[in-house]
Amino acid sequence: PGLPTQATGSDPMVRSTTKTFDGVPLDVNFALPATGSAPYPVVGTYHGYGGSKLSFDDMQHWLEQGYAVYSLSQRGFGESCGSQAARDADPAGCAKGYVHLMDLRYEVRDSQLLLGELVDEGLVDPNLIAAVGGSYGGGMSLELAALKDRMMMPNGSLVPWQSPLGTPMSLAVATPEVPWSELTYALVPNGNNLDYIEDAGYWGRVGVMKESYVQGLAAAGFKAPIGSDPGADINGWKARLDQGEPYDGDPGVAAMIDEINSFHSAYGVDHSESPAPLLIASGFTDDLFP
Repeated sequence: PGLPTQATGSDPMVRSTTKTFDGVPLDVNFALPATGSAPYPVVGTYHGYGGSKLSFDDMQHWLEQGYAVYSLSQRGFGESCGSQAARDADPAGCAKGYVHLMDLRYEVRDSQLLLGELVDEGLVDPNLIAAVGGSYGGGMSLELAALKDRMMMPNGSLVPWQSPLGTPMSLAVATPEVPWSELTYALVPNGNNLDYIEDAGYWGRVGVMKESYVQGLAAAGFKAPIGSDPGADINGWKARLDQGEPYDGDPGVAAMIDEINSFHSAYGVDHSESPAPLLIASGFTDDLFP
């Protein structure tokens, strides 16, 4: 617990952190419904880029229907090392608490671990887990669905999703709103990702940067110093794109595209297993995630 950082109606937003697998303190809210009994079905709710966890007031929609609700501020946002006060409260823990750009190995694994801890406490059902969220949270929901009952380790390997005490877990359903399936195409489209061509991923040349959106990504959140982490080098990637063409033949650009497609996009998840059931809502005229 810590000092309130914002308020929503009658519900003060209080910093309440728990450590994830690599010691980063994440700010989490978790609530149980007034009726029923544990283990409950649980809804994981995920915020947009630059946002933070849901307040308890904002959870009432789900709680009133009998669901437990789990929400966290993602790495580098809110009180999950996103503010100077949060970093000052735990300098060692926040050393790696920067934005990893919805990395399957970090942000997604964070929630899989923390949901697993709730399973081990007997509070939520390991197979009745839903994921909802918009934009950045939509990407999270889609990645969780693509993994379904698997977890991606830091070396990129896939292992069964289990609670810390070994209970098998699986996502039941996800409802991503305005998500991305392939972040490279969302931010630097090249015209090749056509929905009438089978397996039309981001192949070919680097496209044209949506500069206003990329500038926004670079401006928000706690970021790793340029060049310090090849898997989360958001400002370094932006700096290279800002230099402009030629991109062809540049090994740094190729590594950037491979990193983002492999570890920051649901499209990059091994699809030998079908995803969890999905209801995806996107806007045809959305300039970022059409």
